[in-house]
Amino acid sequence: MTSFLPYADLFRYGLYDSVVNCLQVAVIDDRSQKLSTKKVSVPQHQPISKASSINNNSANNNSRNVRNRLTSLILFNGGILLCGMLCFNYLIVPIILKLFHLLAGTTNNKNEQYQSLLFIQYLLSYTFNLFWLIPAFLISKIINSFYFREIADRVFEITTGLPSSNRRQVSKTYAHSFTDLLFSLIMQIIFLFQSSFIFLLPIPYLNTIFGYGSLCLLYSFYAFEYSWIYKGYPIRDRVKRIEQYWPYFIGFGLPLTLLSTQLSKSLIINECIFSILFPFAIVAATLVSYTKQIKGRTTKKIIELNIFYLSIKITDKLLQLLNRFQPNVRQNQ
Repeated sequence: MTSFLPYADLFRYGLYDSVVNCLQVAVIDDRSQKLSTKKVSVPQHQPISKASSINNNSANNNSRNVRNRLTSLILFNGGILLCGMLCFNYLIVPIILKLFHLLAGTTNNKNEQYQSLLFIQYLLSYTFNLFWLIPAFLISKIINSFYFREIADRVFEITTGLPSSNRRQVSKTYAHSFTDLLFSLIMQIIFLFQSSFIFLLPIPYLNTIFGYGSLCLLYSFYAFEYSWIYKGYPIRDRVKRIEQYWPYFIGFGLPLTLLSTQLSKSLIINECIFSILFPFAIVAATLVSYTKQIKGRTTKKIIELNIFYLSIKITDKLLQLLNRFQPNVRQNQ
């Protein structure tokens, strides 16, 4: 029993940090303003041009504050996509079907009438999905990625105090190389397929437990990757942290996993919910000190879970094939 306690404690710490740090969204911009006030004070003899420059920087920071970005994301994903889909399915479609029913009148063949209404409903749904929902969803993924990066950038700046130029130079030197980003992207896609495959295993209960556990680790990896990239950790080091302290990251990713998979059976609705909640996870992850709050809380050695092993191996093979293919293409040219 005592050997299980370190795992339970890490899981509890991860769950606690995930929930409590999300609440820091309410005060993180105030924290930024206090730091700016301490660092920047304009003396009375300061030139007007210098003072106006400082005021402009302050206004720029206000426009980039975390709450503004989160509000924009919620309005975009929740207001345009999610509400638009719900209004179409539960308001517009029923009204159109009701009007068709009134205009067509009743027929003796109820089965034929039901088939007609069902056909109209399918036609409306497919038309809506094809010409509005799917294009809007794809555009939202691109827009969300920029917002996610901006939020992570701003929170990291507030928590570390590093100037933007220094931070970007570090990230470009190590983890923002094209190979690192490509490796990370392919590995995450393969791991997502791996998690989906676990759900399909014919082992009741265990497939669900391990499947959601894998998603928790993947979502935690998503959230922590921003700050770890800024700190210059390459992809294999980022993965190793997840595998070494996996109970913590399962606990951290649990709220986001449950809320973005259990509230609806619609994949697009779940994706909208994920896009709304994920920035909060980014804020929570960026506020976590790996040395103090994860590594420092571990009292006993945790058995490492090499759950990304298969994904890394497949990614390595794919990139090796890509590297072999490129010289052949150049020779042919």
